[in-house]
Amino acid sequence: MNMFDISECYQECNSNYGAANPGRLFCKKACDSDGGIKECKDEYCSNLCIKHEIGAGEDDTKPAWSKFFARAPGTQTSEDCLSACLFGCTNKAEEEGD
Repeated sequence: MNMFDISECYQECNSNYGAANPGRLFCKKACDSDGGIKECKDEYCSNLCIKHEIGAGEDDTKPAWSKFFARAPGTQTSEDCLSACLFGCTNKAEEEGD
């Protein structure tokens, strides 16, 4: 393998997302994630793209905020990040034979 060979997963990310599209980065992060396809889709992408809850702090009398906030800079929404990440997970699984 020479230094210019890239994985099939990276190739799919490159062909699906343009160089200026931030989704390309999140797709490739999924390609590099540890674990199998299920873990990638169920845990990794969610943790990468969404901050699930803003805590109420040390005082438990106040409820935590339940609104989702994007954690993915450059993307319009968390859904854009999730879509790109899940695409990477799918291609990672094909590459690993999951």
